[in-house]
Amino acid sequence: MTVSLTRSKAILELGKRLVAQLNTDDDLLASWMAHDIAQRIDAAEKAPTETKATAQDACAKAILELWRYRHALPGHLRPFGELDPLLRTLTSLDVDHTDYRYCAPALRKAATADADGVTKQWLELAIGLDQTARLLIQFALRSAARNAASKAKPWVELALQAGADESAEEIIIKFVLRGDGAAEVDEDMQDDVLLDKLSQVESFANLATSLVRDFQAQLGSDDAEKE
Repeated sequence: MTVSLTRSKAILELGKRLVAQLNTDDDLLASWMAHDIAQRIDAAEKAPTETKATAQDACAKAILELWRYRHALPGHLRPFGELDPLLRTLTSLDVDHTDYRYCAPALRKAATADADGVTKQWLELAIGLDQTARLLIQFALRSAARNAASKAKPWVELALQAGADESAEEIIIKFVLRGDGAAEVDEDMQDDVLLDKLSQVESFANLATSLVRDFQAQLGSDDAEKE
């Protein structure tokens, strides 16, 4: 395996980061792996010209192999370990999917259903609530994950430069750190997007308030009947 000079340097940096992560006194196997990688890096950096390429290739192969099996490392030592709960949640919620989350078949048909006026209004409301719920979920997840994702971002960037696999964790980093795509649109479009989201959330809040009053009225009616 022969790699470019730039990628080779990135792989060595990834290896050094792994060494620092795994260099611990409370896990013998992790400590041994860190020592092995550290020795390979040292040998690759100090190898004479005639054997340097071979030493670098062997070192890169060992680093990428360890990276490939990083999920088997103990949780407190594993790169991105703090992101595991977030990854499971994102996968479960499928927050980037543009389709409806709740009652998907019914909602898809509702968009074009030949319903009477009152029924159609309620169906359209259900679709709108589905979209707003997804918006609120995204906000909650980004708020919860931003700190952990910021810490993990250097791992992802280094893995990308090294040509290593980082697909699972990249989902989280892109989702959390990209914001709402503001950098990809001009200011006017950004304002339109924010206004649309504001309208969705305000409608959601108004409906929620109305439901609270309705439930309170029902409870008051039930209490009066009991008396």
